Amino acid sequence: MKKEPIIMLLIIMSLAISCTHAPAEKQIASSSNLAGTWRLIEYTDFDTATGKATHPYGEHPKGYFTYTKSGIVNLNISAEKPIIVSADSEYIKQFSLGVLLDNACGYFGTYTIDTKNSVVTHHVEGGSVLSYIGTDQPRHFILKEDTLLIGDPEFKIGKRVLIREE
Repeated sequence: MKKEPIIMLLIIMSLAISCTHAPAEKQIASSSNLAGTWRLIEYTDFDTATGKATHPYGEHPKGYFTYTKSGIVNLNISAEKPIIVSADSEYIKQFSLGVLLDNACGYFGTYTIDTKNSVVTHHVEGGSVLSYIGTDQPRHFILKEDTLLIGDPEFKIGKRVLIREE
C-alpha cells in the first residue's frame, strides 16, 4: 500500500476531528441576542445565613450592562441614593473603599458565552472591584425577550434583572 493515500487519509481525519471538537459552545456575543445595552432594574443578593434577600444598592438601583457584538463588556452600577458631596469638596473628603463600593461599582473587559450552559463569562481587565481584575467571572443568565436575568444557576445567591435599552 502506498504511503501518500494513508497520510492524506490521516490528515483528512485529523481535520474532521478537530472541526467537530471545536469549542462551539464558547462564542462571542455576535452570535447571540445578548449584545446591546441593558438597564439595571434589580440587584438582589441573598444572605445564605438568614435566607433573606438584600438590596445593597437600594430597591431601585441605577446602572447599565453593555455587551458589544465584538465581545466587549462594560458595566456600571450605582446606588438608588448616591453619596452627596459638594463639588468643592469632592477631592478633599475621604471615603473608604468599602463606602465607595457600597455606593457604586463598575468594571470592563471582554466576554464569552457558553450557550450550552447559559453562562456568560466576564474576563475582567479593570474597574473598581479590585478582586475581579485579571479574573474570569462566570454568570448564569436567562434571556426572555427584552429581559435579562444574571446570577447563579438557581438565583439563590444573587440575581440581577435588566431590561434592554438598545
